[in-house]
Amino acid sequence: MKHFFAVAIGGAVGASARYALNILTQSLNQNIFIATLTANIIGCLMMGFMYRWIILNSEISETLRLFMMVGVLGALTTWSTFSLETIVMVEQGEIIKALGYTLITLTGCFTAFWIGWKI
Repeated sequence: MKHFFAVAIGGAVGASARYALNILTQSLNQNIFIATLTANIIGCLMMGFMYRWIILNSEISETLRLFMMVGVLGALTTWSTFSLETIVMVEQGEIIKALGYTLITLTGCFTAFWIGWKI
């Protein structure tokens, strides 16, 4: 049961951080997709770092791993929102913007994960 609560609490932390990014980008008069892009890149960087840290440190508890990787980072990263925003751009005829957003997101997230892995 403690693993369930670790994921739930981590999810609350990650979802709150994601929401804070939305508020921040809106206060800076930025398009909402900047928050999604930022969340995905930060989340991938942290996931790469956490994955490497867990592999190198066998004493990391399963509870901490679930809290961070499934809870916090699972709620922070927003691939479903990314998909929705991309399709909306396509539906609105913003094909170049949708392709650019997809390319930047994929490149940024995989690069961030790799950097996190190497730290």
